[in-house]
Amino acid sequence: MPEKRYFTLEEANALVPDLLRDVPKIQGLTHHLSHDFPDVKKAWEKAKYNGGSLEGVSYLKGVLQLNALVKSLESRGCILKGASAGLVDFLSMRDGREVYLCWKLPEKDIRYWHDLDAGFAGRQEI
Repeated sequence: MPEKRYFTLEEANALVPDLLRDVPKIQGLTHHLSHDFPDVKKAWEKAKYNGGSLEGVSYLKGVLQLNALVKSLESRGCILKGASAGLVDFLSMRDGREVYLCWKLPEKDIRYWHDLDAGFAGRQEI
């Protein structure tokens, strides 16, 4: 398990330009993989009968691109909480306890935080 990384507000904000670039790509790939490969869905349904898909190679390329983008964010300590909503959290310390700094696409900087168990609904201004 990777070591916990705690972000200051400044460190998390330094990653926002990357998020503004990468999260829309993740959203686009997720949508593309979910909607543009009907043959793959049929293959999943037929898999137990040794089914196949003509779209399999293209689908796999998209999955690999998506995985690379997500791993890139995670390797920097970002916690992707919801690709479709564009939510990313950063572990931080506030008043001696662990919290998340919370960013949502298309915000230009991080202005909110929430307790670990509060989620997006518990966002509070910094």
